[in-house]
Amino acid sequence: MVRKRITTESGVELAVEVAGVGSSLVLIAGAGGNCSTWDPVWPHLHSVRRSVRYDLRGCGASEDRTTEAFRHADDLAVILDHLGIARTTVVGVSMGGRIALDFALDHPGRADQLILISPNLAGWDWSTDWQRRWQQLTTAARDGLLDRVRDLWWRHPLFATARRDPAISARLRAEIAVDDCRAWLDADRETSPRQPHVERLTELTMPLLLITGRDDLDDFRVMADIIEAMVADMRRVDLPGTGHLAHLERPAETVRAITAFLTES
Repeated sequence: MVRKRITTESGVELAVEVAGVGSSLVLIAGAGGNCSTWDPVWPHLHSVRRSVRYDLRGCGASEDRTTEAFRHADDLAVILDHLGIARTTVVGVSMGGRIALDFALDHPGRADQLILISPNLAGWDWSTDWQRRWQQLTTAARDGLLDRVRDLWWRHPLFATARRDPAISARLRAEIAVDDCRAWLDADRETSPRQPHVERLTELTMPLLLITGRDDLDDFRVMADIIEAMVADMRRVDLPGTGHLAHLERPAETVRAITAFLTES
């Protein structure tokens, strides 16, 4: 495995890991942004593809001291350019799924395939409960109460199924404990796309794999249903007894779904 630090034009150093050989696959983490979230599936994926994972800016080892607006999708383009990757399979979970969609739409032709795990959509009209909880997180982050942010996030209904399993629960809690809370601190810095994703999903012509958990929150279930209805070349794996984090809750099933998709597409 090779570890690199790749610098954006604004001076943000992105911490990147590359392992394996062959066609490329890049993994995008969700809120929290640390590439270690992929540990349960990482060895399996880089055994079949040249796999890339990285800490989102401001998270993990990707320190960000800038203050200007940015787009995570553009950071990904910088990483791929540095690695000499013109086209790739893009895998994203939750917010990382939204970033994967941003990348596919903002940089047409560069995503050969999309694999989305419980993704959210840019411009989504969130439920009242989600908005209330997100506002609590954002307010606490801006007030500098980062331990409160981490506690609120840990207790969020989004992770109800993950908390049931002691091993998964301990892993998730450890990840949240070191979270720099940039998902909330930088909420207004990331530039929104010009149109909501629901208005552009039909532009996606590449093969798409959607992995969802049947016990995920309603917002994410509805978003997944919309993606399934609007994207022409797609297949869905809907896992029973699974919530928002299939790659943590059901790593073996997630790997099987991904490798089968890579083989068949």
